[in-house]
Amino acid sequence: MRREVFDYDGSEVCVSGVPLSTIASDVPTPFYLYDVDALLERYTALEQAFGNVRAAHCVALKANSQPALLRPLADAGAGAEVVSGAELTLALATGFRADQIVFSGVGKTDAELVSGLEAGIKMFLVESEEELRVLDRLADEAGCRAPVALRLNPDIDAGTHPHIATGVSTAKFGIDPETASRLYASHRDFAHSDFVGVHSHIGSQITSVEPLAENAAMLAHWIESLLPDVPIRHVDIGGGLGITYDDEEPPGFERYAEQVLAPFAKLDVEVVTEPGRSLFGPIGGFVAQVLYMKEVHRRRFAVVDAGLNDLLRPALYAAYHRVVPVSRREGPLSAIDVAGAVCESSDIFARGRELPPLQRGDKIAILDVGAYGFSMSSNYNLRPRPAEVVVERGGYRVARNAETAHELVARELGHRP
Repeated sequence: MRREVFDYDGSEVCVSGVPLSTIASDVPTPFYLYDVDALLERYTALEQAFGNVRAAHCVALKANSQPALLRPLADAGAGAEVVSGAELTLALATGFRADQIVFSGVGKTDAELVSGLEAGIKMFLVESEEELRVLDRLADEAGCRAPVALRLNPDIDAGTHPHIATGVSTAKFGIDPETASRLYASHRDFAHSDFVGVHSHIGSQITSVEPLAENAAMLAHWIESLLPDVPIRHVDIGGGLGITYDDEEPPGFERYAEQVLAPFAKLDVEVVTEPGRSLFGPIGGFVAQVLYMKEVHRRRFAVVDAGLNDLLRPALYAAYHRVVPVSRREGPLSAIDVAGAVCESSDIFARGRELPPLQRGDKIAILDVGAYGFSMSSNYNLRPRPAEVVVERGGYRVARNAETAHELVARELGHRP
């Protein structure tokens, strides 16, 4: 499913009828912007694609943890996938039911495991034999039982960027099949753990359905081999479905659901998904202002008031994001590098983009940044993190104020707020 969230109405980029230039005249740049209605449309489309199948869609908070987006998803019945104790606390605080939360992560601390036990989450996605043994001991000490799904590493190449491929043999994630088989076979030895599920997540920004279908078939085979000795109730197929950043054509929710559900048709299990990028990515934009136009060795640069501390993906993954002027000016297109203000050569948002004339003070929008945009931001170069704005019901509001230089310096000096 795709609709243009950020689109021109005449010469102005609008979001749900609200001109970005109007917001940018009110909110200092840079800032993130999200369309709540578009997010809920995407979540509804995902639910409908799964039809009447027993399923839980646990949205990945690591992709976007803005409460103004999480609360509507929780109200819509979504679950949550968390990877830290703070994410678990936020998920509960924003309305997600504990029994609809799965806890991922290759390095969960003892305190984080205990927090999940105390909350009564749906299940822990266990990444190693030692984690399983620690969790079982902690459950014993807490006087409860730990719901467990082992995360399998199937060595499936998802054809994505190496930094976001998680199901290959060289990745740090998951348990190899031989070890997992031994642990499931000895599940009764873990007296305080319930082996309720099987899990595998093979990567992110996957634009072909075949690897996802292969992963689902592998998980179905595992469940068939474990039943009835191990009472598997949940199969977590992970996330990873890609979005369109440039000219990719990822499968829509309907084709995705058709392919990943087919292997489980004869199994009495709940299918758990972990959507992140596929929900949040297209509904977010990042607005910055041109500070300077410059030319170096005949290469033209637009230097903006944002940097890789605000939006890391281009520097970290060489990720492509569409760039558009907020207010389009008439004139011939020319190749421009959109450069950030941070003191790193990799701080380039876009290379050689064909853009209309730009000048100091113009606003640009970097699109499809709703996932892993603000959530990966930092204070590198002691730069304040930007504001977050949400558009909903025909209006907009600041959901998170930008940090200030005064706040950052006070923190560095050890002053209490």
